[in-house]
Amino acid sequence: MIVKSSAKATRTAVARRRGYRHTPLGWIPNEWDLKALSKGIDLFSGQHVLSEDCNTSGIGVPYLTGPADFSEGVIKSTKWTDKPTTICRKGDILIVVKGAGSGKIVEADADYCISRQLMAIRATGWNNDFLLQFLRSRERRFESVSSGLIPGLSRNDLLLGLAPVPSLQEQKAIVEILLTWDAVISKTAQLISEKEGRKKALMQRLLIGNMRLPGFRRNWSTVVIGEVASQLAIKNPTNKDLVVLSCTKHDGLVPSLAYFGRKMFSDNLSTYKVVPKGAFAYATNHVEEGSIGYQASYREALISPMYTVFKTTKSVNDEFLFALLKTPRYIHQYKKRMEGSINRRGGLRWVKFSKINLTLPPMDEQMAIVAVLGSTDMELDVLKRKLEALIEQRKGLMQKLMTGQIRIKTS
Repeated sequence: MIVKSSAKATRTAVARRRGYRHTPLGWIPNEWDLKALSKGIDLFSGQHVLSEDCNTSGIGVPYLTGPADFSEGVIKSTKWTDKPTTICRKGDILIVVKGAGSGKIVEADADYCISRQLMAIRATGWNNDFLLQFLRSRERRFESVSSGLIPGLSRNDLLLGLAPVPSLQEQKAIVEILLTWDAVISKTAQLISEKEGRKKALMQRLLIGNMRLPGFRRNWSTVVIGEVASQLAIKNPTNKDLVVLSCTKHDGLVPSLAYFGRKMFSDNLSTYKVVPKGAFAYATNHVEEGSIGYQASYREALISPMYTVFKTTKSVNDEFLFALLKTPRYIHQYKKRMEGSINRRGGLRWVKFSKINLTLPPMDEQMAIVAVLGSTDMELDVLKRKLEALIEQRKGLMQKLMTGQIRIKTS
């Protein structure tokens, strides 16, 4: 019974591959060619440029040092050199070949000087757009190939690679479909950016009273943080096995292990501070960077002794206060107080932090402002989930188009 079922499955699998042939890259259409990348590309290795030959004034040729210069597929150079060595041309395909980010690919939108961490691929026997899309479809493969103490790719990893080659018409059709998806993804990302900008402007105006919501006219009151909050210094002497948090300037409090991908905290957690649900924590030595967070995920969690933990009274809405404390106006207050400290390493301790002034609306207005900002956040979350889905769907479509699982009629 099992044998018959297995045989039937095999016949079905073979039937599904009619019109296809098996290759080192898997099944591809019979009429597609299989071509070594070395037969249609030139490779240019980057060169080191001395720091004294670099500048940040925009004079000379833009100098790309690695993946830090690529932000979501967009090149943003921060260095220039008037003594360029290897220069890639506009349209060349850049690939990271050394260190973190090996295998990452971007298309050069101008002429650049490139470092040893990069190579430039110039198409000589390929449709450049199709080659770019194919290499992007292999990014994960390149990442898995890179190995060694310092991850990296060799010239042979690229030159000896194989690529399935459909007809020129089908190449162009594949590229056109993928570029259409790219346009939708780009438009969605731009919409998110615009909404984030509008939210930021709205938040600034609402939180400091420059804009009032309809129906609210009562005066705001000025207090210091210490009047609406008190410091917590609960230690963990029994070495409880609780989630250890870290604070980031953008994401607030996050599980340290998941965020960093490795253990960054001590084995002995007995000196760590307990952060109960509904408490705030800030990095005492780095709060001027905006490293302050609100703990809303766990009944109890832990944080390094280097943090300051506090909890509010019922006279302030926590969500309102958290949004207020993350605004540029308050981050500037943290910086001012830290710069005025004789011992900078002491950071901004509670005794000074608690004396920062807060201008607060009545509780009902605080809650109304939080509701407006929450509605904006929900709209952004929907768009961000849509963007993530589009990116994943494009990846799946690209793999199927590049292997011929999905064919495009060109006549």
